Amino acid sequence: MLKKILLAAVVAISFSKSSQAEPDENIIQLMNDAPTMLDFGIFRLERFLNSAGETSYSRVTYSWDNNRIIVSNRFFDGHTIKEAEAMQKCKLWINAMRELAGINLDTGQLQSWKTSSEFTRFFQHIGNVEREHADHDADEQELDRRFHLTYVVADVVNAAEENYSLNCETPLFGTDFAVSY
Repeated sequence: MLKKILLAAVVAISFSKSSQAEPDENIIQLMNDAPTMLDFGIFRLERFLNSAGETSYSRVTYSWDNNRIIVSNRFFDGHTIKEAEAMQKCKLWINAMRELAGINLDTGQLQSWKTSSEFTRFFQHIGNVEREHADHDADEQELDRRFHLTYVVADVVNAAEENYSLNCETPLFGTDFAVSY
């Protein structure tokens, strides 16, 4: 009996003396550095876009230089494609993003029942989506003006057999997009 008690005591002491690791300076800094709603909104929007059936990875970033929230994607499958096909890929992706945001593709504006795009909801506090103050709609509409879509199609070949990348850019609202090479 005494052996069993001593064995139990030794086991208890060995478990109670196990070392406890503490966070180092870098981890403590990360623990104390809260994300902003911009950071969190970018994370949430990117996660939504990449779970919305896209076969490639969409990225969301903020451009300090242009004060824009940029939603971007890139097409490259290892083969050269013709310019007309590249333009079609740009149009399809941009239209898909606009539809996800709640934009009417015919008018380039919000669906008639909406006051802001679906993208703005990812930048609001959880549980406070329907804030009630006079400037709420104006705040969301101002945020909507910050969204910019960018799609790059790599390895495009033109009629002269020259390779280049085709860049398609546009604000969230509208029906067209700008192309650069």
